[in-house]
Amino acid sequence: MNYKSRFIDAVKYTKSLRLNAEDIPASFTEKLSRSTLQEILQLCSDALYHYGFNDSTDLASQCVRVHSLIKQHLKDDMGIDSYITIGDRYWDDYIYCEMGRAAIEQELTSPEVDQPIKAHVWLTLSDGTVIDCTAEAHADIIFGRDVHPSHQCIMLITPDQEEDAKVGYHRPYLVGEDFIIKTGMVRVFAM
Repeated sequence: MNYKSRFIDAVKYTKSLRLNAEDIPASFTEKLSRSTLQEILQLCSDALYHYGFNDSTDLASQCVRVHSLIKQHLKDDMGIDSYITIGDRYWDDYIYCEMGRAAIEQELTSPEVDQPIKAHVWLTLSDGTVIDCTAEAHADIIFGRDVHPSHQCIMLITPDQEEDAKVGYHRPYLVGEDFIIKTGMVRVFAM
């Protein structure tokens, strides 16, 4: 199964839980151009530094806030749609923020708003490209790697890239902001 297939399954699952997924498209758009992807990378980098996310330590554990800000900038500054995507990142020997349907459903029925949820948030663009500005930053911290400047932490994974369990890949479970609001992962804040 590839990312696009898992994303479509995540949309279906989100809707089955009666979470708001109205703005999620039924299909993906044409592949974004290389120049557009370069502009997106620059926008992400500029936004991170503008909001004070200067390096790995600033970005770690900030996936909801960071990607909510980037989502808004992509729409306002470039007219590009992106979708908050909730899931985990999988390697053959480690799973970052491992999720599962049972945990999701438990959290929805009995949210523990004062406890952290084991979930990761990133953006999926309209063509299926993944933008993740925080996973590598968090890995820098938890694995004791060097601290990197924010622009080096940005992952941009196009839908035509092969998935490799050694390199790691994203596994979406839910799409949209409804889950993060209902479970208290984030308080609604002005941008």
